Amino acid sequence: MLPERIRLLDVDVNGSHSGRLAHASTYTFDYSRDDPAQPSVSLLMPGSNLHFDGGGALFPAMDMNLPEGYLFLQIREFFPKQSITPMHLLALMGNNGIGRLGYRLPDVPAPTFSSVVNKADLLSSGNGPALFQDLMHAYLSTGAGISGIQPKIMVPDRITVPVPTLIVKMASERYPGLSANEFMCLSAAREAGIHVAPFDLSEDGSLLVIERFDIASDGSRLGFEDAASLMGQRVRDTLSDRKYHGSYERVVAALKLINLPDAELRRFFEQVSFMAMVRNGDGHLKNFGVLYSSNDDLRLAPMFDVVSTSIYKYQRYDGGPELEDHTMALKLFAGSKGSKVYPSAAELLDFGRRICGVSDPKAVVERIAQGMRQTLSICRNDHRISENLHSQISSAWEQGLILAKEIVRGA
Repeated sequence: MLPERIRLLDVDVNGSHSGRLAHASTYTFDYSRDDPAQPSVSLLMPGSNLHFDGGGALFPAMDMNLPEGYLFLQIREFFPKQSITPMHLLALMGNNGIGRLGYRLPDVPAPTFSSVVNKADLLSSGNGPALFQDLMHAYLSTGAGISGIQPKIMVPDRITVPVPTLIVKMASERYPGLSANEFMCLSAAREAGIHVAPFDLSEDGSLLVIERFDIASDGSRLGFEDAASLMGQRVRDTLSDRKYHGSYERVVAALKLINLPDAELRRFFEQVSFMAMVRNGDGHLKNFGVLYSSNDDLRLAPMFDVVSTSIYKYQRYDGGPELEDHTMALKLFAGSKGSKVYPSAAELLDFGRRICGVSDPKAVVERIAQGMRQTLSICRNDHRISENLHSQISSAWEQGLILAKEIVRGA
C-alpha cells in the first residue's frame, strides 16, 4: 500500500537523483543542484533553471506516461481502497516508465523484481488472454508506466536490466484482432524501411510483444517525450481529447523548436504518410515522440501504436450509435482550411516538400506502398492472422495503395 497522501517524490534521471517533485496547491519541481549541464527532466525543463511551477496540473513530461484506460482500471481494482492521484501513479510507476525518469518516495529504496519472463514462452503461448491476465497480476506495478487505452503491460525479460524491457499488448472484445492488426502494420512499416522497434506476434495471434525502444544496448535509458509533452499539453482524464487537437504541421513546428535535425523531420513525413496510407485514424499527439541522451542528440522515436482503425466501428459515448472511422486523428495542415480527411496525392506531396523538407516525397510513398503489398502477400499464409482480418486489412489499405498509384502517375 502507498501512503494516503503523497506530497513529495524524488525524481531520478537514468537512475541518478535529479530533484524533487512537490504537490500542495500546485505542482513544483526543484533540481537538487545548481548545474546548468545536468541532465534535464524534460526538454522544456532545462537544468539551467532550478525551479519550475506547474500550477494545478502535473508537468507534461511527467503526465505523459501515466496509465489510462484498461491499465488504470486494473490499478483501481488492485488497490480498491487506495487514493489514486497522479502522485500515487508516479510512485507506482517508479523507475519503469518509458524514458529515463524515475520516481520514488523520499528515503524509500526503489523496489526490485526478482523474476523475469521468457520472450519465447510469450510467443509460443496457445492461450494469450489467460497468460495476459497472469502477467497483469504479476507485473502490474512494473508495467504501470505506459499510457494508452489498449490492454497492455510491461514485463522484464533481462535480469541485467533493472526495468521491464518488453511491452505485451492484447486484443480486446471491442477491437477484435487488434494485436494481429498492429503486427501487420508494423510489418509493412519495416518492409518499407521505416524504423520500428523489434516485435512479434504470439502463436495464437492474440499477443503482440514489442521491445522497448528507449533502452540503449548497454542498458542505459534514453529520454523520451511525446508530441503532446513537447507542445505543453496535458492529455489525461477530462483533457484527454486534447491529444486529438491540432495538426501534423503544428507537430513539425514543435519538432523544429527543439532543433530536431532535418533528417529526422523527413522521417516524420514517412510516419505520417504511412499512417494515412494504412488508414490509421488514431495517430494523435501521444503517438509521435523524440528520443535523446542529451539536448544535442535528438532523434525521432521509432513508429509505434499504429493500426488500421478504419476496420472497426466506435461510439462517441456509451450507448451511442456505432460510427465508422474515416478521418485522421489530426488535421494535416494548420489553420482554418486544415482538414482531418485523409490527404489527396497533391496534399501529401505538398506536406512532404514544404513542411518536412523532403526532396522526393514520391519515392517515400512508393516505398511504403511496396512494403504494404509485400506484407499483404507474406501474411496471407500466416496462420496467426485470420482470413477475415486479412481481408479487412487488405480492403482498408486499398485506398492508400490507390493514392500511391496516383502519386506515381504524377498527380
